[in-house]
Amino acid sequence: MNDAARCGAQLQQRLHELHDSARALRQNLEQLQDAPRHWQSYLLQPRYAVDAAEQLGGGFERPHALAGALFAQLDYTDIAPGGDARATLQIPGLLGVPSATIALAEQLNRDKDAFARAVADYRGALGPRSAAERDRRLRETLADAGHPRAHLRQCYRQVLLCPARPDAIALSWIKARKSIRKVTVDWCERKLVQLDPHGEDTGIQYQRQLLAGLRQSQRDDLRQVQVQSRPNLQVAEIFHSEEEEIYRQVGYAAMPVLVPGDDAGQLPDFTRVDHEPGAGRRRQRRDLTLGKEPFLPALRVHLHSAE
Repeated sequence: MNDAARCGAQLQQRLHELHDSARALRQNLEQLQDAPRHWQSYLLQPRYAVDAAEQLGGGFERPHALAGALFAQLDYTDIAPGGDARATLQIPGLLGVPSATIALAEQLNRDKDAFARAVADYRGALGPRSAAERDRRLRETLADAGHPRAHLRQCYRQVLLCPARPDAIALSWIKARKSIRKVTVDWCERKLVQLDPHGEDTGIQYQRQLLAGLRQSQRDDLRQVQVQSRPNLQVAEIFHSEEEEIYRQVGYAAMPVLVPGDDAGQLPDFTRVDHEPGAGRRRQRRDLTLGKEPFLPALRVHLHSAE
């Protein structure tokens, strides 16, 4: 067995272990949802979280079960043709849980790390091939393991948790930031081919046709809009002592943060925030006007015209 075959077999094993631990955490959270004891939750409902819940087939009236479905969603869900396949499902918030649930989440995080290392090892074992060829071989290996639609970003991302119960939790919104950069026709064509190397995605092929049909006067008008993800919910835990107050960042909560509940299943004191970050004043660039709808949605590329 050569290195690539050996690493491929290890990758498939790590993927099975990842799904097993994600399934165990989901089952535990579903049991908590239906348990006689009420475990407190605080899930926010920005538009993207509502969309995620719809894709998961769950509802915010069953928060622990919804979080379990989110943690276990390691494959792509159906997205519109030509949509941004890199996007992840996100539902920010807090969940009160017992210590057994924390332990299951820690195991899931270890399996996520092991899977990410296995992917890197497999890519390295493939040797000097093109990026498209390595991606194709990786996808074939994932498909042979029974998961042709594995979403690597959702497989890699960690479940945030508080190993010890803090005295308080601070929540705050960090707004998304936008940058605009000029891109070329050749760059767009190359990226679209990378997204659909075999020409099987009708949405991507349609966007290639749009690109080929640009007038000469429009070829310098392509701008890619890059947004720093969505607005992020920043989470910090606070511990009180006689001498000081210890403030530690937990991270940005793309998924519910698991926090040890007390004997009554309640969360520590925490900050309440709006479901959406407050609207702020944004300075407009007077020399640039972008169309509201992207010209190439898969690349977030718009056409612009000078005012």
